[in-house]
Amino acid sequence: MTLTPTLPAAPVWPLAELMTLDETGPDTFRGRLTPPSAMPTVFGGQIVAQALAAAGRTVAPGREPHSLHGYFLFPGDAAVPLTYRVERVRDGHSFTNRRVVAVQHDRADREVFHLTVSFQRASALRDLDHQTPMPAAPAPETLAAASEVPPAHVHPAVIQRLREARHAIDVRYVYDAPFPGVTDRDRPATRVWFRTRHAPDGPGAQRHLLHQCLVAYLSDLTLLDAASPYHRTGQRADGRGVAVSLDHAMWFHRPLRADEWLLYEQQSPSASNGRGLVHARIYTADGRLAASVVQEGVIRLRASGRRPMPELDPYEADIDPFSWAVAKPETD
Repeated sequence: MTLTPTLPAAPVWPLAELMTLDETGPDTFRGRLTPPSAMPTVFGGQIVAQALAAAGRTVAPGREPHSLHGYFLFPGDAAVPLTYRVERVRDGHSFTNRRVVAVQHDRADREVFHLTVSFQRASALRDLDHQTPMPAAPAPETLAAASEVPPAHVHPAVIQRLREARHAIDVRYVYDAPFPGVTDRDRPATRVWFRTRHAPDGPGAQRHLLHQCLVAYLSDLTLLDAASPYHRTGQRADGRGVAVSLDHAMWFHRPLRADEWLLYEQQSPSASNGRGLVHARIYTADGRLAASVVQEGVIRLRASGRRPMPELDPYEADIDPFSWAVAKPETD
């Protein structure tokens, strides 16, 4: 399945162009360079999205991704394009499985990212259909863009990422609130409306995959920040702390479009041993549960006063201690 979108003159085109990979060999694809950024590493959502696009290039028409599971292994250099090598694991009657490895500098010992994707043959089955209801939220048009009016509890590095992409994406925070029926103040949910400002169209199968890739990109923008203590205390984020992604998983349940408003509800059920876990749901504006997301990441707080920082392992020497949620991908 080849992504060859007709790129519009709209500002989103560099984002869509990132999903258009160049074939460099059998089942091997090279990504386009990241747009200029103040961040030295490749954004994790971009790597997930490009790896998904690479897997889709090797799948027969009529099959769409329904789940993906990825692990971030090393930081990606934003100045160097990534190469994605796809392994055809299985081509079954109903399901197709692919494994993708992202590398840079053609170094087999420097694999940046691993992804496993499962595709399903399009089906009209209607024998099972239920979902968790969409939570109440004000219309996105009534809310301020996060890049223009950043919420105090959101880490400045996340806002920096949103500002850099403000011509391509629109992100609006709703509020922090418990899930319906949950009164435990220690379990707030972060709710965000997001969309791309435009998205190119194309043939059906290509269009669906492109929108799924774009949503995979968007899904990583605010996710790990939902596990930060600022969301639980309401305090202003002061720029301290380390947060880097370890893994990323998604399940696509129903059709969606990246250029239409999507409500992203995120909750962190646990943080321990220097790691934070976030569960999230993506709803269409008309209330359909379109996708689910889970991510775990390293979360370390910079100490104030005389309290020392925890000792880092040797493999953590390249973690940026001033980053939060955007210095990805890196590992413990």
